[in-house]
Amino acid sequence: MIAAATQPSSAASLLVSLFAALSAHFGDRAEPLDEEAIARLVEHARTGDAGARHALYAQYVERVYRTVRGMLRSDADAEDVTQDAMLAVLTSLHTYTARSGVRFAAWVTTIAVNTARRRFRRRRPELTATGELPETAVEGTDPAGDLDRARLRRALLVALAELPERERTIVSLRYGADLNASEIGSAIGAEPATVRKILERARMRLGERIEALSNPKGATR
Repeated sequence: MIAAATQPSSAASLLVSLFAALSAHFGDRAEPLDEEAIARLVEHARTGDAGARHALYAQYVERVYRTVRGMLRSDADAEDVTQDAMLAVLTSLHTYTARSGVRFAAWVTTIAVNTARRRFRRRRPELTATGELPETAVEGTDPAGDLDRARLRRALLVALAELPERERTIVSLRYGADLNASEIGSAIGAEPATVRKILERARMRLGERIEALSNPKGATR
């Protein structure tokens, strides 16, 4: 059971932790870089520097995966879109223009969202068996804890799938990509105030629904 999941701060913290758990590991996890370092990588990558391109990929691939996994029907779909989106990012760097107050991550995840929409425009998100529950415990881990985390992960994906597409996209950009309201608004064509209102409403709904789905008695609301 998730205690006080319907409180705003608790719901936000819950979503941060659950979206973090969605990550699929595409190689070693990169240490986060500041915007100045990212800008230097972008400039080097534009000149064909393979090392800079690899570093940009490592910086954003898991963030992209978390974002699109919240929008799509399965781990496999999200992995495919992640790779397509990252390829689009790395081959479109010449079109990128830095804007004051907007991080490079916002440009990257906007490409990811558009890639997901184009590829799965006619599909509603559905859970598949992929990644819902671990089939065997990893040696040295806590089997009960692994199952609890898997149930919470599944509860998040079920709850997200029940949201309207716009709300699901906004939540995924906030908690999967870690964008702020202004960056999300720029990505989807909405005012920051509208984004904040939608986030507040969706966050409360998700917190309540995840709590109900993760209740061992199977209670629903």
